[in-house]
Amino acid sequence: MNEPEPMDRAEVEACLKRAGLSLSPAEVDGIHQVSGHIRAALRRIGTAREMGTEPAMMFRSPES
Repeated sequence: MNEPEPMDRAEVEACLKRAGLSLSPAEVDGIHQVSGHIRAALRRIGTAREMGTEPAMMFRSPES
């Protein structure tokens, strides 16, 4: 499984600022490092699904 590309650092910082979060540089670094995974998860969550879809089926484990 390919690792998702992280978001641009400036984009991450802008998102955090819009959210009103005041984080340490180390916290921003951590969020930046996983930002590609966050964006991928948001795409999956935002996908239209039938009303009866089991919530556990919305995500695949990295092994699948």
